[in-house]
Amino acid sequence: MHKILVAIDGSEHSERAVLYLIGLIQDGGLLGGSVEVHLVNVQPLLPTRVAQDMAGDELDRYYDEKSAEDSQKAIALLKQEGIAFTFHTLRGDAASKIVVASQSLGCDSIILGSHGNGFLAGIFLGSVAAKVVQLSSIPITLVK
Repeated sequence: MHKILVAIDGSEHSERAVLYLIGLIQDGGLLGGSVEVHLVNVQPLLPTRVAQDMAGDELDRYYDEKSAEDSQKAIALLKQEGIAFTFHTLRGDAASKIVVASQSLGCDSIILGSHGNGFLAGIFLGSVAAKVVQLSSIPITLVK
């Protein structure tokens, strides 16, 4: 069984990463037919001055709702194609959380968009993608 982590952030590039995964699975390409998909969305932490004024459950609800919003298209695409997946919402630095999640889930590879929704998203290689490449020891596929 090939375990794969797909990092999504609601950007056009992360949607393309999901479409790429779907193509691999449907074509029986590199992934064959036995795949365990982990869809991961990492929410950046709110500034302390904002978070400290929110109750714990209110903060949890904010992160969950924002993650659901950012992941909506990717989830719909996978469900539409009948591809089973496990969805994970994480909080913090996206690159390090993606790499740690891939390790703790025992993933064999990571797929992510080459650029995300971050500042200057269209210039150079996205900072999250570049950092994941730097930190990870497993194969990574960047999708433009």
